[in-house]
Amino acid sequence: MILVTGGTGMVGAHVLLACAKKNLPTLAIYRTKTRLELVDRFFKRVTPQNPEYFDQIQWHQADLNDLVKLDEVFAKATKVYHCAAKVSFAEHHTEKLLKTNIEGTANVVNLSLKYKVEKFAFVSSIAALGVEPAVPLVNEEHLWNSNESHTPYAYSKFGAELEVWRASQEGLDVVIVNPGIILGSHFWERSSGNLIKRVAQRMWFYPTGNVGIVALDDVVNVLVKLMESPLKNKRFILVAKNLKYKKLIFKIAQVLDVKKPKFSLSKTLLYLLYILDKTIYAIGLKKSFLNRATIKSLCSEQQYDGSKIEKTLDFTYEDSDLTLEKIGENYKTYF
Repeated sequence: MILVTGGTGMVGAHVLLACAKKNLPTLAIYRTKTRLELVDRFFKRVTPQNPEYFDQIQWHQADLNDLVKLDEVFAKATKVYHCAAKVSFAEHHTEKLLKTNIEGTANVVNLSLKYKVEKFAFVSSIAALGVEPAVPLVNEEHLWNSNESHTPYAYSKFGAELEVWRASQEGLDVVIVNPGIILGSHFWERSSGNLIKRVAQRMWFYPTGNVGIVALDDVVNVLVKLMESPLKNKRFILVAKNLKYKKLIFKIAQVLDVKKPKFSLSKTLLYLLYILDKTIYAIGLKKSFLNRATIKSLCSEQQYDGSKIEKTLDFTYEDSDLTLEKIGENYKTYF
């Protein structure tokens, strides 16, 4: 029995769809009925001829920190896709990030060990690599640099990875993927979908740094292939292409037929916003959002080498321009 955590997220929902198409017995965890209804509509939208896909999934409402409910679900699982995570770069979300991503992951790997799960696939992030800025092209052999400042999200995903690797030492077969920005459709309020929507609604500024991107379909394809392969205790960076934020955002604007942003978010401007953010926070008018590590990330020239997965599996990345064209078509159809 396959278990997918984060079944109502963008990656989790697509993993569930892939499992349903293979007619695999599947369990999924969700937190709110509202999110569950959105996934139901997503299934009906992309596979209208197969309404049974959604219904054949055994849905269980549980939080990653609710051990009683999680225990009931994991008792039935033989393979686990851990896709659940909190994604945020806001400073005031630090506590929630650590609790969900680190404590939550510790809970699911401990239960996987308890019930002798056959294999555990974890969706991490390139943010968890935390390599020093002097490294121009990051690969799987580069290590986290504890001397650098990192975003709360990066700390939380790195901590989550430590829990997964710890479980691997205790006998759990694991694979980890570290995607860049995952580009996909239908989930317009979350992750990269929110970026697509913001560009569509007129974005004025763009960051100046580099960004690694990968198609959602590629991430799901790799996860399924890794789960079905004999590979274990390995990590794979999933980045099809490195490009400037400016180029990515301009490409999105082009496929959406909207105006491109006019102004760059230079490091100087970001630091001015950082000072303003901290000043407003200090006088109690708003929660803190920006931090120095986020500014460094938005301006970083670092790139990521995603070629290892192509050398390991029978897999080739989808062309990034084709990915964006499909997303543009889906967005315009949806709205």
